[in-house]
Amino acid sequence: MKLLFKRSVVLFLLSSLLVFGIAAFIIQYLNHASAWVQHPTNKHLFNNGKLKASGSIYDRSGEILLEVKDGSTKFHQDKAVRTALMHAVGDLHNNVATGVKVAFGEHLIGWNLLNGVYRFRGKMGDSADLYLTLEGKLCATAYKALNGRKGAVGVYNYQTGEILCMVSSPSFDPANPPNIEGSPEQYEGVYLNRFLSSVYPPGSIFKLVTAAAALDNLPGLESKLYHCEGKMKIGADMVTCLREHGSVTFEQALAHSCNVAFAQISLELGASTLQKYANLAGFNSSLELDGIKTAIGKVNVINAADVELAWAGIGQYTNTANPLNFMAFVGAIANNGVLIPPKLIAENNSFLSRIQKKQILSAETAAKLKAMMRNNTKSVYGEHNFKNLELCAKSGTAEVGQGKRPHAWFAGFLARDDYPLAFVVLIENGGSGSGAAAAVAGTVLQAAVSSGN
Repeated sequence: MKLLFKRSVVLFLLSSLLVFGIAAFIIQYLNHASAWVQHPTNKHLFNNGKLKASGSIYDRSGEILLEVKDGSTKFHQDKAVRTALMHAVGDLHNNVATGVKVAFGEHLIGWNLLNGVYRFRGKMGDSADLYLTLEGKLCATAYKALNGRKGAVGVYNYQTGEILCMVSSPSFDPANPPNIEGSPEQYEGVYLNRFLSSVYPPGSIFKLVTAAAALDNLPGLESKLYHCEGKMKIGADMVTCLREHGSVTFEQALAHSCNVAFAQISLELGASTLQKYANLAGFNSSLELDGIKTAIGKVNVINAADVELAWAGIGQYTNTANPLNFMAFVGAIANNGVLIPPKLIAENNSFLSRIQKKQILSAETAAKLKAMMRNNTKSVYGEHNFKNLELCAKSGTAEVGQGKRPHAWFAGFLARDDYPLAFVVLIENGGSGSGAAAAVAGTVLQAAVSSGN
């Protein structure tokens, strides 16, 4: 009996180890199978470390952005397009984690958890191609307009969600990679898509969020006058403006980006209301781009002191914004308060499930903000700088401290039925939003309209 008992214990232990091992393998498989299958030692897909075959990536005009065939990788023939779209498409060595080449690698090579490597077995169709919503030439125009400055540019159709332009700088020609380590300052953060994966102090573009909250919650707002002497004392602290604005209406306060007026408005609203509208605008949450999660811009004023709340309503304090998320917010203003989630993969790729649209502002509030943003262009930014665009916009000059120049923002949309385009431009340490960033936006938007996108 003792011998039988000992054998039973040994058998139980061995069975337990087997079950544990199988469970551990399944967990590892679920977490890492995608990386395993794409390793160059996988002879189903690779020959001497090179892919036997893979799909092609196209832009919205049908031009090949990347093609892998018989172990050879080819990018777009135009260096300017290749460089502008390096972050969107990906690089040779898959260093850009959010690039399509990596993010949708399973689709391109023809693999999934259920079927394994299915494409070479003739299953589930042979097409591994991906069609992007991007316009390659427009992206090249945007990258050139940044002129070597670090930052990001985005343009999308706020009615369909299609992103036409997504550019991050610095970049490089993926067909001829440079010596990154030899020029660390020039290529700082070069593998990071700043449009998707970075956050920055928003500065005065955040006043659109504060304005939305004020329109909904402060009676008599549009007939009220705010007096600005260039500074405002709050307790022992001070909120300052770049200049004295005198007595201004709410509309004028937004157009001239009066910090004193918006500090007063923020205090009138209170922390809980401002926090609510920041959350509605997409702060403190990630917006997925076809499954690729964006960096999370944050606003937290619940326990802020009065002066901190005032600066937060202006767009400073600890506020941060992600360029893509903010572009979607201004797109919602243009679209009667309805946010259409941006997308990068065209509709003819049906393997994706789409996030549904969301009403984040009332149509009435959106219409008022739209009119005010249109007035910004007419009264401050200059209609002559944006001919025939019918531009509605807000600039931002976000202070970053440490003796550095502020980040320059410009965000908005076109009030044209034939070109329902929203946009954002961010230039790191670019200085004036209404100067540096607005000039880039004007160039890109004129190109978008002239090309018929």
